[in-house]
Amino acid sequence: MSSEFLGVDNNWNGNYGHYQNDRIDEIIAAIPLTSDEEELKALYTEATEIYLTEVPSFSLMYRPEQFHAVNESVWTGYPEMGDGDNIPPSNCTDGYGIAALYNLELVG
Repeated sequence: MSSEFLGVDNNWNGNYGHYQNDRIDEIIAAIPLTSDEEELKALYTEATEIYLTEVPSFSLMYRPEQFHAVNESVWTGYPEMGDGDNIPPSNCTDGYGIAALYNLELVG
């Protein structure tokens, strides 16, 4: 939601709609400098309210294979970039990514 990189040709930061809101920029700048939990809660709440009111972006498709998070509390051994396996780290359910399933180990 930051407008910090508006005008950058390759738009690498994900602000595809070129959304700009000065208050959001202030909130984004304040969050990493804030350690008070109540103040953080207020900042995140305000940012969420602005987002839900102005709706600067929304998803037209659900593509879970494009976004992944790994929780290694149950299974370990997920592929990582540069680990030498040459297994695509983003999708272990399709194509050669299935090879990653053979490297997983159960925790405990």
